[in-house]
Amino acid sequence: MELLELLAAKHKDWLQMAYSFGLQTEDAEDLVQDMYIKMYNMSQTKEFIPAERTYLFYVYITLRNLFYDNKKAEVPTQDITTLHLAIDEEPENDKEALEVLLDKMSQCVEDLHWYDKKIFEIYYGRGETIRQLSKGSKISSSSIFNTIKNVRETIKTKCEEEYKDYTKEDL
Repeated sequence: MELLELLAAKHKDWLQMAYSFGLQTEDAEDLVQDMYIKMYNMSQTKEFIPAERTYLFYVYITLRNLFYDNKKAEVPTQDITTLHLAIDEEPENDKEALEVLLDKMSQCVEDLHWYDKKIFEIYYGRGETIRQLSKGSKISSSSIFNTIKNVRETIKTKCEEEYKDYTKEDL
């Protein structure tokens, strides 16, 4: 029996798995269809012929990974330098405070060590995940995570006064 025929025979089971992720009917159908495509492509490019008992595991992992990939794609990423677009929507007195804040944040990023600056710019500029960045650069994900965490803290502490001015917390 061909892989797609095996998968199609348990279509309702795959939908139940998709529903267990909290998806509605239409989204669950889309996820299962994406799973069919991914499993078919995997079977064509690799020596992938799961036994009838083990393909359930592969389907679950594939559905879960597709679900997480879709969730990540829904989260918009925003570069620090693109925040200036919000200036036009702010009242006139807030525009100046926002410009000062953005300038200070940009200066903080510029003053970073070259490694920290590069990791931070790639992470926020390209919108790559820590895993993608780790895989592409061969740097451990924990190192990348710690670098990003430390840079965030540095920016927070150095820009705290400007942020308070912008949000008017110190009035």
